[in-house]
Amino acid sequence: MNKKPRSISLNCLANYYDYFTFTEKSQFRKNQIDLMDIRKGEKVLDVGCGTGVLSILSKNKVGNEGVVAGIDIAPRMIHRAQNKALNACLKIHYQVASVSQLPFPDQYFDLVISSLMFHHLPTDLKKAALLEIYRVMNKQGRFFLCDFGSPRISMIPLMYLMLVWISPTRYQLLGRLPNLIRECGFKSIRLVKKGVFLEYYLITKISN
Repeated sequence: MNKKPRSISLNCLANYYDYFTFTEKSQFRKNQIDLMDIRKGEKVLDVGCGTGVLSILSKNKVGNEGVVAGIDIAPRMIHRAQNKALNACLKIHYQVASVSQLPFPDQYFDLVISSLMFHHLPTDLKKAALLEIYRVMNKQGRFFLCDFGSPRISMIPLMYLMLVWISPTRYQLLGRLPNLIRECGFKSIRLVKKGVFLEYYLITKISN
C-alpha cells in the first residue's frame, strides 16, 4: 500500500474529522460499543482509530485495569486522539502504524476493533491486515468489524452509484470479505447487525 498519499489526505482532515463523523456522544458509536461486549480488564486494540472515538469509549469500559491501544497511519489523527485522551484523563496508548504491520506481540489483545476502515484497503492489504489482526488476538479473542458489505436490495442502485467504482469498496459490496476472513484463519464470523449500508461482525479464532 502506498501509505504516504493516504496519510497526507487523512492528516488534512484531522482537525475537522469529528465535525463530519460520529463522535463519542453519538448513538451510533454507543451502539457499536454495546455490540462488542467489552469487559473490565480487557486489552483492546482500535485499528485505524482516527481521532480515537472508539478507543476512548473502550477505555471507559475496560477501566483502569484494562489496556487500550490505537493505531492510525496519519500522525495528525494520532496527535488529536492523544490530546482527546489527555483531556479526558484516560491512559490510551496511541501510535502511528499500519494495520498491515502491527507493533504488538502475538496473542496480546482480547478485542480488536475496526470501524469503517477496511473498505479503504486494496485487497492484498485487506488480507495482510486480517493476518496481522489474527496474530495479535488471543485464542479466545474477538474481532469487531463494522464496514460496508453487500447492500440490501432496495439500496443496491444507490450504493453502486456511490461506491462501486472504487475497487476496494466494490470488493466488499460484492460480499467477498467474509470469505477472505475465513481464508486468514478465523473460524467464526457472526453477523450481529445489518444496517442500511453497513454490516457489523463479531469474528473469532475458534468456532462458537
